[in-house]
Amino acid sequence: MIMRRIAITVILLLLFVGACLSSHSCANTTTAPSGGPKDTIPPVLIKLTPPTGTTNFPTVGGKISLQYNEYTIVKTASDILLSPPTKRRPQAKVKGKNIVVTLQDTLRADQTYTIDFGNALVDNNEGNPAPRLVYAFSTGETLDSLYFTGTIIHSQTLQPVKGALVAAYIDQSDSACFKARPDAATKTDDWGYFVLRNLRDTVYQLFVYSDKDFDYKYNPDEDEIGFLDSLYHPTRVVNDSVPELHSFDMKDTLHCQARESMVTLVTFKELQNVQYLQNIGRSTERQGYLKFSAADVKINSLSFVGIPDSSVILQYNASRDSLDFWINTDYKLDDSLLIRLNYLKTDSTGQLAPVDTSLALAVKKTEEDSKAQKDKAKQAPDTVFKLQVSASDETVEQLGVRLTSPLPLLRVHRDSIVLTETNPKGQQSQKGFRFEQDSSDIRQYIITPKEALIRGYEYELSIPQGSFINLYKLPNEKTSAKFKVPQAENLSQLELVLTGVEDNYIVELTDEKGSRVLRTYRVDKPKTLIFPYLQAGKYMIRITCDKNRNGYADTGNLLARKQPEVVRFYETSPGNKVFEIPESAEIEQTVNLKSMFQ
Repeated sequence: MIMRRIAITVILLLLFVGACLSSHSCANTTTAPSGGPKDTIPPVLIKLTPPTGTTNFPTVGGKISLQYNEYTIVKTASDILLSPPTKRRPQAKVKGKNIVVTLQDTLRADQTYTIDFGNALVDNNEGNPAPRLVYAFSTGETLDSLYFTGTIIHSQTLQPVKGALVAAYIDQSDSACFKARPDAATKTDDWGYFVLRNLRDTVYQLFVYSDKDFDYKYNPDEDEIGFLDSLYHPTRVVNDSVPELHSFDMKDTLHCQARESMVTLVTFKELQNVQYLQNIGRSTERQGYLKFSAADVKINSLSFVGIPDSSVILQYNASRDSLDFWINTDYKLDDSLLIRLNYLKTDSTGQLAPVDTSLALAVKKTEEDSKAQKDKAKQAPDTVFKLQVSASDETVEQLGVRLTSPLPLLRVHRDSIVLTETNPKGQQSQKGFRFEQDSSDIRQYIITPKEALIRGYEYELSIPQGSFINLYKLPNEKTSAKFKVPQAENLSQLELVLTGVEDNYIVELTDEKGSRVLRTYRVDKPKTLIFPYLQAGKYMIRITCDKNRNGYADTGNLLARKQPEVVRFYETSPGNKVFEIPESAEIEQTVNLKSMFQ
């Protein structure tokens, strides 16, 4: 009996071992089962019901079925775009290996529509995107068949704008994009490229906007905008042989860039154009500000009750939507400062009209301000003020030494300022310099050496106490700034020879992303710009046609039909905006601005 039990046990053990040897799960319990190579094949469309190009499509309750060779899902329903768009978006649902699209709103009669599925559909297993599909149909007897293409770029960076709504309107009024959904629409791809297809044989007004609220209308507070200066009449006919109408792999740079682009639009953020007094403030007894809603405010008159005009110092900011003021008096001002203002305000018809406004400005005091004031009262009163002095070795030859005062200055004794040069032997001599007030800020001054700086020499700008007297009759405290020409042998120099200069330009040397400005010149005639002491690295040169000479790139205005000021990047070769500067190099480049901005 015992021997029989042992024999049965041995047989069971042998069977268990055999089962383990033939099973992956027993042979390796720490390794996951292998599923073979990863599936990278996108879903294949087998059938469209009804087929693309269908006419007499129902205006109510229409459906389209897409049958794929594998289970496919709707990953991003917002990528599905019906053109012309309706208030409610198409509804896409998965039914087995089919995607069924239901059109929820009543469609227009005798209208050609397209449904662009974009990147909305992917396979269920690995998320491989289905090739981009554009389905066309008509609720009438005929299918419109014209198309045109284009590219959207940003006005400042000149980079392609991805996912922007390109909107075509038959309505030619300026307000079309504000009040109605477009007559045809599509979205830009990763390259800022678009195809508007199955269009009527008519003229269109063309806009592009970011449509952040997805209502197919332009919202100036949220969206960037771009527009074509003229009406566009498409003439090309949709055909399977047109490569631009096919789906493209966005990673295929060569083929994506080779596509024909018939128009180019630039996007920009509009400045507020409804003008009104937005905010007022009085930060101290003798200074305050007026903030307006839009740029370039037109002030007809401004007076401070009981204070002579000669005692008021005014300064606009660069865009003229803000005005700072300081009051130079020897007596204490009233707690409430009365101002009478007449300026051009936007009225109910949208026009600028003069309006009189009376303002009362009081210094706002919080508990923290009161505490700080009490603490300050316990301290000795200020007898001097600090003058900020900044100088960079790499840019001092171009930009000079910048002096900044917290308050406007009443008196400047420039003869007391001394610029000293020290040679390698320790011998010193005084050097001449130019002294100028910054044209954009009355509180800033710029000092530049009259003679070229010498490598190996050291320089010091000394500003004795009392060289400046500020609004509160306080002198500056003694200060100084030291600088010298960089001597590192690995630094390089770029010389930019500008020809064909027929306008006003801003020339900026930036980092390779264009996000940080390293050097700036303003140019209105042919000349050679020198960018010395550059570290080895990648750079870009951005050039703005500054027609109004205000020192920055103006944005556009839709209703005024004003495009933003034109910006270009210097290209060492077509499409290559980034250039590399090696160590210890002297590089010269010639740029013809006339041909660049044609």
